[in-house]
Amino acid sequence: MGAQNHGLKSNVAKKQAKARKASKGKKKGDFAVYIGNENLQVRKAQSYKARNHYLENKMKFPKKRLKTKDIGSLTEQGIIDERGFFLKGKKKNFITKSMVDEKGMDFYGMPR
Repeated sequence: MGAQNHGLKSNVAKKQAKARKASKGKKKGDFAVYIGNENLQVRKAQSYKARNHYLENKMKFPKKRLKTKDIGSLTEQGIIDERGFFLKGKKKNFITKSMVDEKGMDFYGMPR
């Protein structure tokens, strides 16, 4: 008897070994799937199922897109303030597309 046939006929044990070997390669291929923005260490530490769920949730989540690019209307809706800074999220200026306004002041009115 071989080391891992556990009292089975040799042809059955060989089939099992073959199936195990085949599935091993399959698993490795699945784990190689790049899902998000994770690095190799994180990907190895996280299960395939967890990464798959993460990807599915990421795909379902709506993108943050502005309904309009009109500055007046965005100010009215309360998305940006009168200087052009976003009120929620990153303290970025919508008009200059940077972290400072036209005068070179940041969100808190300090020079950068």
